[in-house]
Amino acid sequence: MLLRDNIEISSAAISINIKRLINQTYKLLPNREEGIDWQTPLTTIIEELSGMSRLLVGYQTELFAILCKMEGLYRLTDEKDFFLYRRTVFECLSLMSNIKGEIEICQD
Repeated sequence: MLLRDNIEISSAAISINIKRLINQTYKLLPNREEGIDWQTPLTTIIEELSGMSRLLVGYQTELFAILCKMEGLYRLTDEKDFFLYRRTVFECLSLMSNIKGEIEICQD
């Protein structure tokens, strides 16, 4: 797959990376439920997605939505906010899965 600045990376490599980010994003839920630090992993995920958005120019709309939702998670720290936190994480997972699916359809 040809990315910004004529960087060529296989669709499989991109798909594997997105799958890893999906797994890390999913882990935010049990981390928060168990009182484990979820903000540091969230920061790392956002950083990687920000870098990905610079390369995957064809997915700017989806990546921007994911980044906005993930940034919003930092505000949902009260226990009463957990269901919104959970819903937002699942929305991010769905958007990420959609990107992964589209990339897997692309042939190198």
